[in-house]
Amino acid sequence: GEVAGDQWRASRSLDEDNAEREMRQFVWCLPVASLVESQVSLGAHELANRMTDLPRGVAPRETVCISAAMDLGKYLNHWVVVAWCPGATGHVIDYGRIEVASQDIGVEPALLASMRQFRDICEFGWPIGNSNGKRRPADQVWIDAGYMTHVVYTFCREAGDLFRPAIGRGATQQRTEWKQGPTSTGSIVKKIGEGYHLSRLQNERILLCEIDADHWKTWVHLRLATPVESPGAMRLFRGKPEEHLSLARHLTAERKTEEFVAGRGVVVRWERIRKQNHWFDALYNACAAGHLAGARLVEDRRPPRESLSLAEMSARAQGRSTLE
Repeated sequence: GEVAGDQWRASRSLDEDNAEREMRQFVWCLPVASLVESQVSLGAHELANRMTDLPRGVAPRETVCISAAMDLGKYLNHWVVVAWCPGATGHVIDYGRIEVASQDIGVEPALLASMRQFRDICEFGWPIGNSNGKRRPADQVWIDAGYMTHVVYTFCREAGDLFRPAIGRGATQQRTEWKQGPTSTGSIVKKIGEGYHLSRLQNERILLCEIDADHWKTWVHLRLATPVESPGAMRLFRGKPEEHLSLARHLTAERKTEEFVAGRGVVVRWERIRKQNHWFDALYNACAAGHLAGARLVEDRRPPRESLSLAEMSARAQGRSTLE
Protein backbone atom coordinates (compact mmCIF):
# COMPACT_ATOMS: atom_id res chain seq x y z
CA GLY A 1 0.00 0.00 0.00
CA GLU A 2 2.81 2.43 0.81
CA VAL A 3 4.55 1.71 -2.49
CA ALA A 4 1.28 2.17 -4.38
CA GLY A 5 0.72 5.50 -2.62
CA ASP A 6 4.21 6.70 -3.57
CA GLN A 7 3.65 5.69 -7.18
CA TRP A 8 0.25 7.42 -7.28
CA ARG A 9 1.70 10.68 -5.90
CA ALA A 10 4.66 10.56 -8.31
CA SER A 11 2.35 10.14 -11.29
CA ARG A 12 0.49 13.30 -10.31
CA SER A 13 3.48 15.42 -9.30
CA LEU A 14 3.94 18.86 -10.87
CA ASP A 15 7.57 17.95 -11.59
CA GLU A 16 7.04 14.58 -13.29
CA ASP A 17 10.67 14.12 -14.35
CA ASN A 18 12.05 14.63 -10.85
CA ALA A 19 9.34 12.47 -9.28
CA GLU A 20 10.03 9.63 -11.70
CA ARG A 21 13.76 9.92 -10.99
CA GLU A 22 13.15 9.61 -7.24
CA MET A 23 10.86 6.61 -7.70
CA ARG A 24 13.39 4.75 -9.84
CA GLN A 25 16.30 5.46 -7.50
CA PHE A 26 14.74 5.12 -4.05
CA VAL A 27 11.76 2.80 -4.55
CA TRP A 28 12.34 0.51 -7.52
CA CYS A 29 16.19 0.56 -7.43
CA LEU A 30 16.49 1.13 -11.19
CA PRO A 31 18.91 3.37 -13.13
CA VAL A 32 17.52 6.75 -14.13
CA ALA A 33 16.17 6.73 -17.69
CA SER A 34 18.06 9.24 -19.83
CA LEU A 35 16.12 12.04 -21.47
CA VAL A 36 18.57 11.91 -24.37
CA GLU A 37 17.63 9.53 -27.17
CA SER A 38 20.55 8.47 -29.33
CA GLN A 39 19.74 8.06 -33.00
CA VAL A 40 21.10 5.16 -35.05
CA SER A 41 24.54 6.11 -36.37
CA LEU A 42 25.98 5.13 -39.72
CA GLY A 43 28.82 2.67 -39.97
CA ALA A 44 32.16 3.72 -41.47
CA HIS A 45 32.56 0.46 -43.43
CA GLU A 46 29.02 0.74 -44.78
CA LEU A 47 29.70 4.27 -46.07
CA ALA A 48 32.97 3.25 -47.66
CA ASN A 49 31.06 0.84 -49.95
CA ARG A 50 28.63 3.45 -51.36
CA MET A 51 30.57 3.64 -54.61
CA THR A 52 29.58 4.02 -58.27
CA ASP A 53 31.47 3.10 -61.45
CA LEU A 54 32.81 6.62 -62.06
CA PRO A 55 36.48 7.23 -61.26
CA ARG A 56 37.76 10.01 -59.09
CA GLY A 57 37.35 13.51 -60.49
CA VAL A 58 34.60 12.71 -63.03
CA ALA A 59 31.05 14.03 -62.59
CA PRO A 60 27.99 12.02 -63.74
CA ARG A 61 26.54 12.80 -67.15
CA GLU A 62 23.26 13.94 -65.51
CA THR A 63 24.98 16.61 -63.39
CA VAL A 64 22.92 19.79 -63.01
CA CYS A 65 25.30 21.69 -60.72
CA ILE A 66 28.50 21.28 -58.72
CA SER A 67 29.18 22.59 -55.22
CA ALA A 68 32.29 22.52 -53.07
CA ALA A 69 33.29 23.49 -49.54
CA MET A 70 36.41 23.71 -47.41
CA ASP A 71 36.91 23.38 -43.64
CA LEU A 72 39.96 25.30 -42.41
CA GLY A 73 42.56 24.30 -39.85
CA LYS A 74 45.94 25.49 -38.71
CA TYR A 75 47.86 22.74 -40.50
CA LEU A 76 45.36 21.05 -42.85
CA ASN A 77 42.39 22.26 -44.87
CA HIS A 78 39.81 19.58 -45.74
CA TRP A 79 37.69 20.01 -48.88
CA VAL A 80 34.85 18.15 -50.63
CA VAL A 81 33.30 18.51 -54.11
CA VAL A 82 29.79 17.19 -54.87
CA ALA A 83 28.11 16.88 -58.28
CA TRP A 84 24.32 17.05 -58.05
CA CYS A 85 21.99 15.08 -60.31
CA PRO A 86 18.17 15.42 -60.51
CA GLY A 87 16.40 14.69 -57.21
CA ALA A 88 19.37 15.98 -55.18
CA THR A 89 21.27 12.77 -55.85
CA GLY A 90 24.76 13.68 -54.72
CA HIS A 91 27.98 12.23 -56.11
CA VAL A 92 31.20 13.01 -54.21
CA ILE A 93 33.53 13.41 -57.17
CA ASP A 94 36.59 14.47 -55.21
CA TYR A 95 37.86 15.35 -51.75
CA GLY A 96 41.21 15.92 -50.18
CA ARG A 97 43.45 17.89 -47.85
CA ILE A 98 45.70 20.85 -48.55
CA GLU A 99 48.63 21.38 -46.25
CA VAL A 100 48.89 24.78 -44.55
CA ALA A 101 52.50 25.96 -44.20
CA SER A 102 51.79 27.77 -40.94
CA GLN A 103 55.18 27.13 -39.40
CA ASP A 104 57.04 28.35 -42.48
CA ILE A 105 55.25 31.58 -43.45
CA GLY A 106 52.72 32.17 -40.66
CA VAL A 107 49.10 31.10 -40.26
CA GLU A 108 47.36 33.92 -42.15
CA PRO A 109 49.52 33.92 -45.30
CA ALA A 110 49.56 30.12 -45.35
CA LEU A 111 45.76 29.91 -45.13
CA LEU A 112 45.40 32.47 -47.90
CA ALA A 113 47.78 30.49 -50.12
CA SER A 114 45.91 27.22 -49.51
CA MET A 115 42.55 28.85 -50.30
CA ARG A 116 43.98 30.21 -53.54
CA GLN A 117 45.14 26.69 -54.40
CA PHE A 118 41.60 25.44 -53.79
CA ARG A 119 40.23 28.27 -55.93
CA ASP A 120 42.36 27.10 -58.85
CA ILE A 121 40.98 23.56 -58.46
CA CYS A 122 37.37 24.78 -58.42
CA GLU A 123 37.78 27.15 -61.36
CA PHE A 124 39.56 24.52 -63.48
CA GLY A 125 36.56 22.26 -63.00
CA TRP A 126 35.83 18.59 -63.60
CA PRO A 127 34.85 16.58 -66.72
CA ILE A 128 31.17 15.62 -67.05
CA GLY A 129 30.98 11.95 -68.09
CA ASN A 130 32.51 11.45 -71.54
CA SER A 131 32.63 15.15 -72.42
CA ASN A 132 35.75 14.98 -74.64
CA GLY A 133 37.85 17.23 -72.44
CA LYS A 134 35.17 19.80 -71.58
CA ARG A 135 35.23 20.67 -67.91
CA ARG A 136 32.66 22.28 -65.62
CA PRO A 137 33.74 24.56 -62.76
CA ALA A 138 31.97 24.65 -59.40
CA ASP A 139 28.75 26.66 -59.23
CA GLN A 140 29.09 27.47 -55.51
CA VAL A 141 32.08 27.22 -53.16
CA TRP A 142 31.65 27.88 -49.44
CA ILE A 143 34.56 28.39 -47.05
CA ASP A 144 34.06 27.78 -43.31
CA ALA A 145 34.63 31.14 -41.65
CA GLY A 146 34.65 29.84 -38.08
CA TYR A 147 38.46 29.91 -38.02
CA MET A 148 40.51 32.97 -39.02
CA THR A 149 37.36 34.78 -40.08
CA HIS A 150 39.06 37.94 -41.36
CA VAL A 151 41.36 35.88 -43.62
CA VAL A 152 38.35 34.07 -45.12
CA TYR A 153 36.58 37.38 -45.76
CA THR A 154 39.71 38.75 -47.45
CA PHE A 155 39.96 35.71 -49.72
CA CYS A 156 36.26 35.73 -50.67
CA ARG A 157 36.38 39.43 -51.61
CA GLU A 158 39.41 38.68 -53.74
CA ALA A 159 37.99 35.51 -55.35
CA GLY A 160 34.56 36.90 -56.31
CA ASP A 161 30.92 35.86 -55.86
CA LEU A 162 31.55 32.19 -56.61
CA PHE A 163 33.30 31.87 -53.22
CA ARG A 164 31.33 32.67 -50.06
CA PRO A 165 32.18 32.59 -46.34
CA ALA A 166 29.93 30.30 -44.29
CA ILE A 167 29.30 29.89 -40.58
CA GLY A 168 27.42 27.04 -38.92
CA ARG A 169 24.99 27.66 -36.07
CA GLY A 170 23.73 24.79 -33.95
CA ALA A 171 23.20 23.43 -30.47
CA THR A 172 26.89 22.44 -30.32
CA GLN A 173 28.25 24.46 -33.24
CA GLN A 174 30.27 27.64 -32.70
CA ARG A 175 29.24 29.97 -29.87
CA THR A 176 25.90 31.05 -31.29
CA GLU A 177 23.02 28.62 -31.52
CA TRP A 178 20.76 28.69 -34.58
CA LYS A 179 17.58 30.54 -33.79
CA GLN A 180 14.47 30.84 -35.90
CA GLY A 181 15.78 32.08 -39.25
CA PRO A 182 14.54 35.27 -40.91
CA THR A 183 11.25 35.13 -42.75
CA SER A 184 11.79 37.96 -45.22
CA THR A 185 14.60 39.62 -47.11
CA GLY A 186 15.64 43.23 -46.73
CA SER A 187 18.69 45.45 -46.48
CA ILE A 188 20.61 42.83 -44.43
CA VAL A 189 19.16 39.42 -45.36
CA LYS A 190 19.49 39.01 -49.13
CA LYS A 191 18.56 35.36 -49.64
CA ILE A 192 16.64 32.79 -47.58
CA GLY A 193 17.11 29.10 -48.30
CA GLU A 194 16.41 25.78 -46.60
CA GLY A 195 18.13 26.03 -43.24
CA TYR A 196 20.40 28.90 -44.31
CA HIS A 197 20.32 32.54 -45.27
CA LEU A 198 22.74 35.04 -46.80
CA SER A 199 23.31 38.21 -44.79
CA ARG A 200 25.16 41.30 -45.99
CA LEU A 201 27.96 42.43 -43.68
CA GLN A 202 28.09 46.14 -44.38
CA ASN A 203 31.52 46.80 -42.89
CA GLU A 204 33.09 43.75 -44.54
CA ARG A 205 31.35 44.35 -47.90
CA ILE A 206 30.49 40.68 -48.23
CA LEU A 207 27.60 38.20 -48.00
CA LEU A 208 27.87 35.68 -45.14
CA CYS A 209 26.10 32.31 -45.39
CA GLU A 210 24.62 31.46 -41.98
CA ILE A 211 23.68 27.78 -41.77
CA ASP A 212 21.55 25.69 -39.44
CA ALA A 213 24.30 23.12 -38.84
CA ASP A 214 22.02 20.61 -37.09
CA HIS A 215 19.56 20.64 -40.01
CA TRP A 216 22.22 20.07 -42.66
CA LYS A 217 24.12 17.45 -40.68
CA THR A 218 20.86 15.53 -40.37
CA TRP A 219 20.23 16.05 -44.10
CA VAL A 220 23.66 14.62 -44.95
CA HIS A 221 23.14 11.50 -42.84
CA LEU A 222 19.72 10.94 -44.41
CA ARG A 223 21.34 11.04 -47.85
CA LEU A 224 24.03 8.61 -46.69
CA ALA A 225 21.35 6.24 -45.35
CA THR A 226 19.32 6.32 -48.59
CA PRO A 227 19.81 3.23 -50.82
CA VAL A 228 22.50 3.96 -53.41
CA GLU A 229 20.23 3.50 -56.44
CA SER A 230 17.41 5.67 -55.05
CA PRO A 231 16.91 9.40 -55.75
CA GLY A 232 18.44 11.55 -53.02
CA ALA A 233 21.26 9.13 -52.21
CA MET A 234 24.82 10.27 -51.57
CA ARG A 235 27.45 8.25 -53.45
CA LEU A 236 31.25 8.15 -53.73
CA PHE A 237 33.60 7.79 -56.68
CA ARG A 238 35.05 4.36 -57.47
CA GLY A 239 38.03 3.20 -55.49
CA LYS A 240 39.20 0.50 -53.13
CA PRO A 241 36.93 0.25 -50.06
CA GLU A 242 39.78 1.18 -47.73
CA GLU A 243 40.42 4.33 -49.76
CA HIS A 244 37.26 5.94 -48.34
CA LEU A 245 37.68 4.79 -44.73
CA SER A 246 39.21 8.09 -43.56
CA LEU A 247 36.34 10.03 -45.15
CA ALA A 248 33.80 7.62 -43.66
CA ARG A 249 35.27 8.01 -40.18
CA HIS A 250 34.95 11.80 -40.47
CA LEU A 251 31.33 11.47 -41.63
CA THR A 252 30.51 9.27 -38.63
CA ALA A 253 32.49 11.30 -36.08
CA GLU A 254 29.28 12.82 -34.68
CA ARG A 255 26.13 11.19 -33.38
CA LYS A 256 22.67 12.70 -33.52
CA THR A 257 20.66 12.80 -30.29
CA GLU A 258 17.23 14.13 -29.45
CA GLU A 259 16.69 15.55 -25.97
CA PHE A 260 13.52 16.88 -24.38
CA VAL A 261 14.14 20.32 -22.86
CA ALA A 262 11.42 21.88 -20.73
CA GLY A 263 9.93 24.91 -22.43
CA ARG A 264 11.56 24.07 -25.79
CA GLY A 265 10.36 20.59 -26.62
CA VAL A 266 12.61 18.10 -28.42
CA VAL A 267 16.04 19.60 -29.17
CA VAL A 268 18.30 17.96 -31.77
CA ARG A 269 21.98 17.88 -30.86
CA TRP A 270 25.00 16.46 -32.64
CA GLU A 271 27.44 14.94 -30.18
CA ARG A 272 31.07 14.54 -31.26
CA ILE A 273 32.39 11.05 -30.57
CA ARG A 274 35.68 11.48 -32.45
CA LYS A 275 37.85 14.56 -32.86
CA GLN A 276 38.38 14.34 -36.62
CA ASN A 277 35.12 15.53 -38.23
CA HIS A 278 36.46 18.04 -40.78
CA TRP A 279 35.18 16.33 -43.93
CA PHE A 280 31.75 16.09 -42.28
CA ASP A 281 31.73 19.87 -41.76
CA ALA A 282 32.90 20.41 -45.33
CA LEU A 283 30.24 18.05 -46.72
CA TYR A 284 27.27 19.66 -44.96
CA ASN A 285 28.49 23.06 -46.17
CA ALA A 286 28.78 21.68 -49.71
CA CYS A 287 25.23 20.32 -49.48
CA ALA A 288 23.82 23.69 -48.39
CA ALA A 289 25.82 25.31 -51.19
CA GLY A 290 24.33 22.78 -53.59
CA HIS A 291 20.85 23.85 -52.56
CA LEU A 292 21.73 27.46 -53.37
CA ALA A 293 23.14 26.30 -56.73
CA GLY A 294 19.84 24.56 -57.60
CA ALA A 295 19.92 21.00 -56.19
CA ARG A 296 16.42 20.06 -55.01
CA LEU A 297 15.30 16.88 -53.27
CA VAL A 298 11.64 17.74 -53.84
CA GLU A 299 10.75 19.98 -56.77
CA ASP A 300 8.27 22.80 -56.23
CA ARG A 301 5.61 22.14 -58.85
CA ARG A 302 3.15 24.85 -57.91
CA PRO A 303 1.42 26.33 -60.97
CA PRO A 304 2.52 29.85 -61.91
CA ARG A 305 0.52 32.59 -60.26
CA GLU A 306 -2.35 33.71 -62.47
CA SER A 307 -2.20 37.32 -63.58
CA LEU A 308 -5.61 39.01 -63.46
CA SER A 309 -6.75 42.48 -64.35
CA LEU A 310 -8.61 44.62 -61.80
CA ALA A 311 -11.88 43.98 -63.67
CA GLU A 312 -11.36 40.21 -63.59
CA MET A 313 -10.52 40.22 -59.87
CA SER A 314 -13.61 42.31 -59.15
CA ALA A 315 -15.77 39.96 -61.20
CA ARG A 316 -14.41 36.89 -59.39
CA ALA A 317 -15.05 38.51 -56.05
CA GLN A 318 -18.68 38.99 -57.07
CA GLY A 319 -18.94 35.34 -58.14
CA ARG A 320 -19.32 35.92 -61.87
CA SER A 321 -17.15 35.89 -64.98
CA THR A 322 -16.30 38.89 -67.12
CA LEU A 323 -17.29 36.78 -70.15
CA GLU A 324 -20.94 36.72 -69.09
